[in-house]
Amino acid sequence: MARSTAKFISYDLRPSKQTERRILLDLMKIAGDCGLPISSYRYIGMGANRFYDFLLIHKYLGIQKMISLEHDDEMYKRALFNVPYGFIDVKNSDAASFIATDALSDPCLLWLDYDGGIGSRTVSDISSLSTKLKVGDFCFVTVFGGPPRVLDRENDETRLVWLQDNLGDVAGEVTMADVERSAFPDAVHKVLIAAFRNAFSVRRDGGFVPFLQVEYSDSLPMVTVGGGFLADGQASSFKTRVSRALPFLSTEATKLYEIRSMHLTERERVLFDKAATKKNKVSSEKNQLKALGFKEHEISTYRDLIRYLPRYVETIV
Repeated sequence: MARSTAKFISYDLRPSKQTERRILLDLMKIAGDCGLPISSYRYIGMGANRFYDFLLIHKYLGIQKMISLEHDDEMYKRALFNVPYGFIDVKNSDAASFIATDALSDPCLLWLDYDGGIGSRTVSDISSLSTKLKVGDFCFVTVFGGPPRVLDRENDETRLVWLQDNLGDVAGEVTMADVERSAFPDAVHKVLIAAFRNAFSVRRDGGFVPFLQVEYSDSLPMVTVGGGFLADGQASSFKTRVSRALPFLSTEATKLYEIRSMHLTERERVLFDKAATKKNKVSSEKNQLKALGFKEHEISTYRDLIRYLPRYVETIV
């Protein structure tokens, strides 16, 4: 069993991951605006020993029924010690075992944030969920965006054959170009999209809408794909609201959005704040940014993410 990444990755400073969390919170607020009682949902995630997503989801969505899955025996002990709220039930279990034994009878928001790369385990978990999620439930899956460890030293052809042999139909749209190391997040994205699409294709009471498709890298490349299992009316309303509030996310096409890392000083952020929010295409702030070496696409990216990029401060005790 893979060891928990919380043992060797510092989760204190992950601005891109934090940006992703904040985007997900906005998506869930939109779900609430569509009439879904999000605060009464049960959140199922993988909080490790810091529980950042649990803290945010309780604070901003009001959810008080929570389960954190921890498969690593050592990290399970640390999770029990660090659990911040009394209503979080920490289970020493992997996702597959939990999905197999839990009825998922309450409305659910699941975020399965896996330690490893894409593989049959992730695809199988998505397939298992397809028979249990109810209309109005949400599920997001995050995996390492690089080649799985078994493929790390292999050439592109071997990687493609491995994906096709081990993942079957869900790897059918992956091309040779996708399995190049620099492009591998595209392969992961295609597999996840196909896994959700295939898993829920037999359902007739609703459809799965993948409205979060992002890649990012704080230290390692990561890919998240997820959305909601919604009735037709819900899906239409949700898509309209998402396209209005978060136009950089696609609710129709299978399009991966990159959350770019922007390592800015506070003085630079002041310029970005003004340049990104002024209606005029030309401004003194934009000219200053370009003089500092920033490009137009970076200003555009900042405009997309201005409400979600975190600010960190250093304290010396």
